[in-house]
Amino acid sequence: MKKAQLVSEILGDFLLPLLGYIWWGWDLYFILLFIIFDLSIRLFFAFYRKESRSTQLLLRPSLFYVSFIILSHFYMVLTEPTWRFTTAFSDFFWYEDFFIPQGLILLPLLIYTERSRQRMELLTTGAFDALAQVKKLGSRLLAATIILMLMSVCLALFNWSETVEILFFLAAWLLLIISENKAAFLKD
Repeated sequence: MKKAQLVSEILGDFLLPLLGYIWWGWDLYFILLFIIFDLSIRLFFAFYRKESRSTQLLLRPSLFYVSFIILSHFYMVLTEPTWRFTTAFSDFFWYEDFFIPQGLILLPLLIYTERSRQRMELLTTGAFDALAQVKKLGSRLLAATIILMLMSVCLALFNWSETVEILFFLAAWLLLIISENKAAFLKD
């Protein structure tokens, strides 16, 4: 992966949740929902592509995806016992900025981003390596699940504020993205 692609991935996968927190007042659940939507679309495209449509290949990412969703909702209930999924999801999807619900903007944007990511790989490498993409997605889902597990342990040990937990999650998410693409830093 070239450095330009890495910058693009950091902008799309990290900067948008950071801007959501700073600009639009997203809480941790809004950030998690954005990431869940992004990972859902990536997983859908993996199921959709003929090259990666294999039960054996998609089992691991699917299990990690379900684990990430369950753990993220479990974490939200731990932090706020009165929290309800349907209310929070509705608040996220129908949150309006400039009189347009953000869900109606984010879903097409995420679909476009995934299509662009696949086209960019096709242009730069000459072929789409579905196996590598599914393995990368599985690794990202596993790491995201581990981040939430670590946050749950920290929540039990420390009494941290909402700001600290969001900054911890965003820092861990940025480190995850950078570590996934460390080869881009090693190349000239």
